[in-house]
Amino acid sequence: MYVKYAFNPQLTLKLKEHILSMLASIKPVNSFPPSLQYFRPEHIEPFKDLDRVGEFTVEFILVVTELMAIQEKTNYPKGSLTESLYRDFEVKDRFQVIQKAVLKRLR
Repeated sequence: MYVKYAFNPQLTLKLKEHILSMLASIKPVNSFPPSLQYFRPEHIEPFKDLDRVGEFTVEFILVVTELMAIQEKTNYPKGSLTESLYRDFEVKDRFQVIQKAVLKRLR
């Protein structure tokens, strides 16, 4: 996301808002494998230009983020790490966001 932000800040922030909308709508599941609840292929199109940079495509980011959110809402109903990381993106400095993402693994 930071590489995409350096390439096109406005579009990346729109992607962030799209992701936050998605995260707000995700519900826990009791089936395996989980089905995507929010993602649709047409969600990629407005952000297609961001595929020009970074290691991951917008489609990959949207699908993986949704799967992580489903897992988090299912296993940790009060958890909000995924949403918190996206909320902090480009509000807090990179170090704080990355530290939050990896802090528990360092302990």
